[in-house]
Amino acid sequence: MNLSALRANIRKLKSLTKPEVNFLPVIKSEAYGHGLLPVARTLASEGIYGFGLSDLEEALRLREAGLALPIILLSGFETPWLQEIARLKIIPTVVDLYQLGLLAAFSRKTSKVFPFHLKIDTGMGRFGLLPEELEKALYIIQENPQLRLEGVMSHLACGEKPYKEITIEQKKTFAECIEKIKKIRVKPRFFHLANSAALMLDKATHYNLVRPGIALYGAYPFEPQTSPVKLEPVMTAKARILSVKKVKAGQGIGYGPIFKASKDMKVALVPVGYADGYLRSLSNQGFAWVKGKRVPLVGAVSMRVIMFDVTGLDISPGDELILLGGAKREVPPEELASRAGTIPYELFCLLGKGSFRIYLD
Repeated sequence: MNLSALRANIRKLKSLTKPEVNFLPVIKSEAYGHGLLPVARTLASEGIYGFGLSDLEEALRLREAGLALPIILLSGFETPWLQEIARLKIIPTVVDLYQLGLLAAFSRKTSKVFPFHLKIDTGMGRFGLLPEELEKALYIIQENPQLRLEGVMSHLACGEKPYKEITIEQKKTFAECIEKIKKIRVKPRFFHLANSAALMLDKATHYNLVRPGIALYGAYPFEPQTSPVKLEPVMTAKARILSVKKVKAGQGIGYGPIFKASKDMKVALVPVGYADGYLRSLSNQGFAWVKGKRVPLVGAVSMRVIMFDVTGLDISPGDELILLGGAKREVPPEELASRAGTIPYELFCLLGKGSFRIYLD
């Protein structure tokens, strides 16, 4: 993991916003597989507001590591978490009227001021109370002065497409909800809507807090050539060749076999498979980089081995190859993810979870 690249990416993203816009990096799910604590410590040194997470366990790890910046649980909370949320001074996000009622009752019982963010579903159809429920929510908040509405947020379904109808409608709905909130005595500190894509492509979504996620780690949520900044890859997944063998024309390779050699070939066996997070859907689709050349994956991805066609290359056991990333984006996560029928987020989370990590700074 290249922490210098992480620093560079957050600085480039900051260059796209006004100075008064705060940053809430999303580092949930082990920082998208990059390692929660090293990523959090690096970002904390870059003048951010706080961290966006989804579960209590990761919030606890940040606090135990001495990180005191605000932590916002972006995807709601479970009832048993409330005691720990209060103890650790974590800011929950309320995603429906039921959770708002739970929080109001808990804060009355403990007689403590309880800051929280309110999530509105402006059209994604996932977490968040509906706009028509906002009036009732505001009534509950005003009737419970121990509740402090710290922020109001929503999430874009197609942030990478600023001019798509659903995006335009979501932005309009969010703006209308903000106007309703501003008419009452409750004065939230933050309004936030922008994820990585919106941060990079749509200044109208910035408000005063943005939530970069995938872009922090050097992947693009849209076609890279349309990006206003050049991101640097943070994760590079590497492996060493375990064995090299010759395969005769017509011979099958691996299970099925779903691949048969059309000519005499040389194949490199790499001890990585779907048990390590390398997706089986990359069978006959994946590729790697070795000795300055892209080499195709041949055959089925097995539990603990994948095979690459290295015909014509001077390859030996122990040689290192790049499975994902690379300083020069030799194996672009966007392209590999597309071949797997998925998105870079999943590749990062899976390969990062199953890997031995080395951090460079």
